[in-house]
Amino acid sequence: MKFHKDLIKSLKLKFRIKYELKNNFLFVQIRRKDYVDIAKFLKKKGFKRMLTVSAVDWIKKKKFEVYFLLHHPKENVYIKVATNIPRNKPEIKSLCYLWKNAEMHEREVWELFGIDFIGNKMLKPLFLEEWKGMPPFRRDFDSREYVKTVYKGK
Repeated sequence: MKFHKDLIKSLKLKFRIKYELKNNFLFVQIRRKDYVDIAKFLKKKGFKRMLTVSAVDWIKKKKFEVYFLLHHPKENVYIKVATNIPRNKPEIKSLCYLWKNAEMHEREVWELFGIDFIGNKMLKPLFLEEWKGMPPFRRDFDSREYVKTVYKGK
């Protein structure tokens, strides 16, 4: 638990955060402008494993929550770092230069939610090569309407 307490203390000194600790999982909410800086900070602290980058669509709040999950192998600590971005301009800086595998995770989020990861050169269709229309994981995507429109008469 000392590692957890020291980590939280150092995060609070450097960033404005909200956090919750549950066992060996630390959940941190940050400002958008700190997204890359906190990722760099955590990598220097030993969080070597990037597990995922993903998003949640909060349609009523008109925002996306973008988050990444990291693991510190030596301390066996997991951290989820989340921030909010507006739905009407969904973009955030990429983490792919810190963790190479972030490229594919961001690519998937780009394709399914329409969030642009600035600096990721791999943003091209992965699953939906001939997709036309709104990204399918957005809450306002209507799959029935999409099928009627795209596959009418087929």
